[in-house]
Amino acid sequence: MPHRWKFSAVLTALALVAAAPAGAWTPATQLVIGREAAALAPPDLARQIHRHKKVFEAAVLAPFQDTDPGRHMKNPDGSGTLDKVLLADVQAAIEDIRKHRPFEQLVARLGRISHFMADANNPLATSAADPAEKRYFVDFLRYAESAEPRFPLVFYGVPAGLESRRDVAPVLAQALRRGRELYPLVGREYRRIGYATGRGRFDDRSSAFGVASIAFSHAVTDVATTLRYIWLMAGGADARRNVTGFQRLLRLPRIERSR
Repeated sequence: MPHRWKFSAVLTALALVAAAPAGAWTPATQLVIGREAAALAPPDLARQIHRHKKVFEAAVLAPFQDTDPGRHMKNPDGSGTLDKVLLADVQAAIEDIRKHRPFEQLVARLGRISHFMADANNPLATSAADPAEKRYFVDFLRYAESAEPRFPLVFYGVPAGLESRRDVAPVLAQALRRGRELYPLVGREYRRIGYATGRGRFDDRSSAFGVASIAFSHAVTDVATTLRYIWLMAGGADARRNVTGFQRLLRLPRIERSR
């Protein structure tokens, strides 16, 4: 991910087109990821997020106002502070619960956490290896938004024993590793179509669709996993037995759309 160009270019696009993307996923896609993940949180926490839905969704979108693009990326060379930002917010959310701070404050922090964990699952936020990336970065995000209603939602499960870890660094590391494996496929697809727009050209059997769909489901899974981790580490409970350690992927129904 280019250190400065990418974020400023996307914000420029956002200013030119109301629905244009910024950061990693577009605002619309970020909201869908947050809503789907919140619905998978431990029931007591999910109810609080739903009760403060407007606060949560405003917080999901708030990081688009960041002036530091490094907060939304983590490249193999170590550039970017996405990992530090996310892990610090996770620990702060745990403290919010332990110290009985207002739920509105907690839910707002959870919205930001959703945004940053979703960023970590966007392949274009995990590498800067392709010098031609600026030719397709914005278009890929727009394409992913247009294709998102057709993505199946696959829940990959919560890693067994995660609650015994001191933070969600293993989840984040896996997200970044996956993103770097998927990253070259995006550029390859755009070279195949001569760097034209992917909308109307990438069909649902294309590698571009597959990359976006896989990244979307992993984003939902990882955000839900992080919400659960925060809740359990702060002393909350999750009596569900079907979310950890299973061997078979679960395809879930999508929540009712309310954009």
